[in-house]
Amino acid sequence: MHSWKKKLVVSQLALACTLAITSQANAATNDISGQTYNTFHHYNDATYADDVYYDGYAGWNNYATDSYYNGDIYPVINKATVNGVISTYYLDDGISTNTNANSLTIKNSTIHGMIYSECMTTDCVDRADDYYHDRLALTVDNSTIDDNYEHYTYNGTYNNAADTHVVDVYNIGTAITLDQEVDLSISNNSHVAGITLTQGYEWEDIDDNTVSTGVNSSEVFNNTITVKDSTVTSGSWTDEGTTGWFGNTGNASDYNGNGWNADDIALAVIAHPDADNAMQTTATFDNSTLMGDVFFSSNFDENFFPHGRDSYRDADGDVDTNGWDGTDRLDLTLNNGSKWVGAAMSAHQVGVDTDSDGVNDSYTYGVNTEATATLIDIAANSLWPLSTVGVENIDSEYSEFDHIIGNEVYQSGLFNVTLNTGSQWDTTKTSLIDTLSINSGSTVNVADSTLISDSISLTGLSALNINEDGHVATDSLTIDNSTVTISDEVSAGWAVGDAALYANNIKVTNDGILDVGNTAANALQVDTLNLTSTTDTSGNIHAGVFNIESNRFVLDADLTNDRTNDTTKSNYGYGVIAMNSDGHLTINGNGDNDNTASIEAGQNEVDNSGDHVAAATGNYKVRIDNATGAGSIADYNGNELIYVNDKNSNATFSAANKADLGAYTYEARQEGNTVVLHQTELTDYANMALSIPSANTNIWNLEQDTVGTRLTNSRHGLADNGGAWVSYFGGNFNGNNGTIDYDQDVNGIMVGVDTKIDGNNAKWIVGAAAGFGKGDMNDRSGQVDQDSQSAYIYSSARFANNIFVDGSLSYSHFNNDLSATMSNGTYVDGSTNSDAWGFGLKAGYDFKLGDAGYVTPYGSVSGLFQSGDDYQLSNDMKVDGQSYDSMRYELGVDAGYTFTYSEDQALTPYFKLAYVYDDSNNDNDVNGDSIDNGTEGSAVRVGLGTQFSFTKNFSAYTDANYLGGGDVDQDWSANVGVKYTW
Repeated sequence: MHSWKKKLVVSQLALACTLAITSQANAATNDISGQTYNTFHHYNDATYADDVYYDGYAGWNNYATDSYYNGDIYPVINKATVNGVISTYYLDDGISTNTNANSLTIKNSTIHGMIYSECMTTDCVDRADDYYHDRLALTVDNSTIDDNYEHYTYNGTYNNAADTHVVDVYNIGTAITLDQEVDLSISNNSHVAGITLTQGYEWEDIDDNTVSTGVNSSEVFNNTITVKDSTVTSGSWTDEGTTGWFGNTGNASDYNGNGWNADDIALAVIAHPDADNAMQTTATFDNSTLMGDVFFSSNFDENFFPHGRDSYRDADGDVDTNGWDGTDRLDLTLNNGSKWVGAAMSAHQVGVDTDSDGVNDSYTYGVNTEATATLIDIAANSLWPLSTVGVENIDSEYSEFDHIIGNEVYQSGLFNVTLNTGSQWDTTKTSLIDTLSINSGSTVNVADSTLISDSISLTGLSALNINEDGHVATDSLTIDNSTVTISDEVSAGWAVGDAALYANNIKVTNDGILDVGNTAANALQVDTLNLTSTTDTSGNIHAGVFNIESNRFVLDADLTNDRTNDTTKSNYGYGVIAMNSDGHLTINGNGDNDNTASIEAGQNEVDNSGDHVAAATGNYKVRIDNATGAGSIADYNGNELIYVNDKNSNATFSAANKADLGAYTYEARQEGNTVVLHQTELTDYANMALSIPSANTNIWNLEQDTVGTRLTNSRHGLADNGGAWVSYFGGNFNGNNGTIDYDQDVNGIMVGVDTKIDGNNAKWIVGAAAGFGKGDMNDRSGQVDQDSQSAYIYSSARFANNIFVDGSLSYSHFNNDLSATMSNGTYVDGSTNSDAWGFGLKAGYDFKLGDAGYVTPYGSVSGLFQSGDDYQLSNDMKVDGQSYDSMRYELGVDAGYTFTYSEDQALTPYFKLAYVYDDSNNDNDVNGDSIDNGTEGSAVRVGLGTQFSFTKNFSAYTDANYLGGGDVDQDWSANVGVKYTW
């Protein structure tokens, strides 16, 4: 049973307009499918008087002949074009025996105009007070309703006189304008220019709860809107033909985007201010576009008393009830990549009694829904952005009325917005809602506009981006595995309304990020920032992050969490403060101290309740996000990152990572109520750069050993008159002097030619050789590819008394290509070339053990002197050209035995044991700092080898060595060669 409100809201958005035209009573409803149909016609003949007639009522054509209920248009329209307005007024006839479906289906069609639920003519049959109602089922499938039909005009002649008529319909609504409950489905690439839903009827209460006979109606006026794979744009309430550009007038779907404008509204949901029931609407957009503002208007129900009344249940005359109210709702949901551009507006209607007769003659709109903080027998359901003040108590000198006591209110209506699965909302103008939920990869962008919501929550890799001239205000903001970013371009002032982001409480958790970038400190105004964490089933911590980048940010808020740094506790966890090395965070707290004076006065401010007092509490990790090769030690080491402006703070801070800054890595370290940068080890790229000279020396030492092996073999085995030889050399090295650290693999080849010369006092081997080596040096992410080319001249003198002297001179050129990955994942590379001169000198004595054996004690000294150019890596680390000198001193003994099989064949195995001392006291300037990269120390060499002569002129040899104990360990080296003697 429904009682229709005869007088609807007469403000612009809910205007009920009955046109001064008549309709025809039809004997047969037209199925207009496949046709072009006009809902307005002009007649001037013997049957019809000169006038405009309306033929747009939808009806089922199953009533008596000439019944108005037959309608003009059969309510299943397919592949048609309709010009004008289709009214559903007669679809539900008000007769108790009605069996017609209250449904209208528009498929594969174009409506140049609108769908309307009210009477379009002056001769409508009234609906009865006891109206038997079925919900309207309106389906729009692959169709367009454009709201572009502004007027019907007729300009003709009759009896040689001008006959002209005009009917305006531009101001009666948008593409779909309904005052009845509806299940609206828009699908399959449909386009609708505006939806306006009003509350056209009520289920009346009986009296009210101030009298014993009062009975509250629990009925709810419900609407559902489902939009799938389609577009809803703004509609038009004004005459589009009055403005234009270059002769082209606008369309109903045009969006102005500036301030309040009824023509910008795409969806309007307007509860009747005098209704006894709630109006609740759900609107769901699935892979669809909403282009325009969403307008929600709500007033208290007719029998609600916002300031309270005395109920009938007692006779004390005290105010003890709020009466009855059903809460209006608009729940707007965007799913599956839907896109919305527009504002979310909350309002209520304000009656205007122009003739002072006690009856409202018109209505205007006030900001936000109606609300009351006088909560007698009704619970709060929302928060009031501007806060609530106390009720004056005459027994107290304190002015309660002037002071804020809270923010909880009961609102007549709630407007909630939810985004799911990659949907997006770009806000415009000023949006005022109750809850905003941003989920599963969805995004809200706020630029040149303001968004106010009681609460905002983000989950599942979603984002809230506050861009230039964007402002967001909320009581509580929860960032869960999502990101809120305040752009560097925002403009902000110290006033609350000027903050880019204002929130009483912000909670960041589960890898969520609050990124304030390089904005001014007043861009973020918050009372409590709670950086906390969650723990997954594998025990991994997922912390919330506060990222200030390179900002020197002042946080005038309490920094809190309930986590401990004790890993054995169940509440172990932390929040993360992320910054660049040039950033700085000052934590001042929110300034609320619950001081004794205010407590004694009994008037603590409401926002002090539950205050943490200390500026920072809980456990935090500090993460340095940037990396660079530039800068000296003085530029970083000991620099303050965080200052907690409260010596009573018990917050703990530790390092979340190590950052590559200049030549060293740094991490955060707490020192009292500050956190500073602390220097640790070399970066991967600096380690490689500083290790290059040592690694070059390793290649040269292998080449030197190869030449030495050639000369040693010439003194043992079958007679050697000089010849040509080729030898492979290789080895593995591990270098660590406490500063540099590397692992190196070397492979190379040497070729040489020499000859024997008989001197007066000695027999000489004189020759020349060329060496080509490749090295692969690495440590962690650092990598160096090495190429070397060397030229040698060498000689050996063997005297008659079995004393020998070997000597060599060399020139080498080294090419080194360096690469590494910095702590922030950035790839860095560079290259350097160096030239080197070297020498070797060895002297010993061959003790003969019979005809075949020998023991040779020896001593040697060798040196390599490198010089390199200045170079700079791609990350701006500068390495000065280094003169790197390396000397090696060796005392050892060789022992071997020659097995002769014939005049042309012999085998000589041998053994080596030696003491080696490397003297390489070097340092290099990197970014202006001198860093030790010399490798030195004592070591032991152990080697085994053999030489086999296949023929008198052809032989092969091999040996292997281990050297360990100094800064550079030679895990193994090998030398395999062949020679042909003259």
